[in-house]
Amino acid sequence: MDQAPQKRPERVFRRIFAVWLLLAGIASFAALPQIDALGLYYDEAFLAQQARDFVEPGDPGQHPASVRSVSLLGRPFPLRNAVYLGSLKSQLLIPALALAGSSPQTVRVATFATALLALLLAMLWAARVFGQNAAALMGVLVASDPSFYFLSQFEWGPFTTNFLCRAGGALLVTLAWRSDSVARASAAAVGAGALLGLGVFSRADFILIPLTAGVALGICRPDLIREALRSRRGPLAAGAVAFFLSALPMIRSAWALLGATGATADRGGWLFRAQVFWQSLDGSQFFRLMETGGLFERTPDVESPGGLLGWLILPAAAVLLLDIIRRRPPDASALRDPRAFLLVFAALLTSAMLALPGAVRAHHQLNVLPLLHLIIACAALALGRSRTSGSGAVFRGVAVLGLTGLVAGNFFLIHHTSEFIRDTGGRGRWSHALNEFAAEVDGQPGGTVVSMDWGFHEPLLFLTRQTRLVESIWALPQAMAAGRPWVFEAEADTIYLVHDTPYDLFGLGPKFLLAARLAENPAADITPHYDKSGDLAFYSVRVVGPHRLRYDGKFRIR
Repeated sequence: MDQAPQKRPERVFRRIFAVWLLLAGIASFAALPQIDALGLYYDEAFLAQQARDFVEPGDPGQHPASVRSVSLLGRPFPLRNAVYLGSLKSQLLIPALALAGSSPQTVRVATFATALLALLLAMLWAARVFGQNAAALMGVLVASDPSFYFLSQFEWGPFTTNFLCRAGGALLVTLAWRSDSVARASAAAVGAGALLGLGVFSRADFILIPLTAGVALGICRPDLIREALRSRRGPLAAGAVAFFLSALPMIRSAWALLGATGATADRGGWLFRAQVFWQSLDGSQFFRLMETGGLFERTPDVESPGGLLGWLILPAAAVLLLDIIRRRPPDASALRDPRAFLLVFAALLTSAMLALPGAVRAHHQLNVLPLLHLIIACAALALGRSRTSGSGAVFRGVAVLGLTGLVAGNFFLIHHTSEFIRDTGGRGRWSHALNEFAAEVDGQPGGTVVSMDWGFHEPLLFLTRQTRLVESIWALPQAMAAGRPWVFEAEADTIYLVHDTPYDLFGLGPKFLLAARLAENPAADITPHYDKSGDLAFYSVRVVGPHRLRYDGKFRIR
């Protein structure tokens, strides 16, 4: 193994920071010029709007009933987005929105900065445990990964905050263990516990990360656990308390989470989760989402080029395992090698995420990032160090060829997806047409916009300042479940937004469009809205005159 972990920490930091700075500069140069090219997605706006509510207090009660906040300085400080989802992302966005204003650009630049900071912390952790070369190579593989690149800008789940928590937590655990001072070890342990607890607060499935890491440590290095319990009880207890306190909001939701079958339901089955995992590995997941207009369930049906990461994992793991066995000291177990822990941890965490019902999105499966990238980096270094007679050059050539192909394929996929975004402005639920509509209606103050499907309300809430917004999709089924029709009294300046198939989620769009086409007194104007490539994104419907809208299984406009 690389002996860099024994070098002076400040020298390690300077070298890793220099590599990270280069990677961050290249990624920013590529990403920032078109970071606003894609329409604002519902989940992006949902998390960002709760930060904006604190920065610019507005009308309460605009969010789903699952949202929770507490009063801080007379403002609503976000605490929970859903029963399984804490508001860490929303909280971290507050300083950015306060400093730079509430805009999609601010949200995405702040999200991208969070991801890059997480990458730096992950590289520093890897450098201390696996060596500088492995850390630098891992950084290159992660920074060029299309899944990392696009989810770090256009985030529909707490990928960046979870990455920040697990990378920072891992680094601080390492610092706590290697510190000779009880005070410094305790401080680092508190920081580690707090970050890992915040990860659980951010999203409940994060708990699988420390759990599988603990199991892997128990398999590979039970002696370290015994030593921690014997001689490091103070830092261990301090870290445990910090973990419990920072995870407390999610722990308090535990019983509600167990009862929330909709949050934990198996929405795709094991095969679908495996397909999402593979799409995340080969870098095609985001392009598939763009092609389908945000229809996650249809991504396996999309034809897309893919990268080499998934194909290299098992060969790299085999190379690493052989190198661990070959380098094992005669009087020691191969499991003492940190790379053995890496293999076991990655296998356990990957299996846990694939087995978790409801983990059907890329941000779930990317909880394994950057472990798989690190396995490939360590395997490439093992091949590069080969001194086997007559074949060392071949092994080094294989390593260089594999890494070059992986990075080149990543660059091609990033360019391919970026071109699609630039040409379309996003399709369907990602369409930039909604941003343009928001700017149009907000320039005519006094109007009302009623969202008749999922995907409209939260982006409009974030993008507008003077428009009255109504989201009917929660009240309408509640009225029907209570055995009464849903009735909405409206003025002539009311605009209704609907999706048609395939983007219609609740089945209301085609029914409403039929009622609008049949309406006579008053009549209704139906306007289609298209993305840049000419594909239909949604309809806006303006009823000419005061009216009553009624739904009892059918829409009626009177």
